[in-house]
Amino acid sequence: MLASAQLYSWKDASGKIHYSDEPPPDKTQARKVAPPATGAGDPAARKALAEQEAAARKKQKDTQESADKSEQDKAQAEERRVQCERARSNLQGIESGQVRFTIGANGERVGMDGAAREAELANARKAVDSWCK
Repeated sequence: MLASAQLYSWKDASGKIHYSDEPPPDKTQARKVAPPATGAGDPAARKALAEQEAAARKKQKDTQESADKSEQDKAQAEERRVQCERARSNLQGIESGQVRFTIGANGERVGMDGAAREAELANARKAVDSWCK
């Protein structure tokens, strides 16, 4: 709350400026300082000020949300790029004709043959299509 009171300003003999709500001891050099024209007592002015503050907070919130969304989009794009590279590398390995292995039920490596290899190739192609759009 702003108070509406008289404010005085004056210079003393040494040139120092003083501000007070009481008049100076020597009134020869005193001057009244006008209070700020904020319209603090006016309900319409207070409402306008509150609306301006609310608009500023909303703008700041929108800016922050936009920055957060942009950051999320960048992170998702980077994740898609990494996953696409992995899927392409896996597909290239399968298509190269090199022997590929899986882990069998007993924990031993088992070489992929015909049907298993074709199923793995189909899965690798789907992964590339999914990640590399």
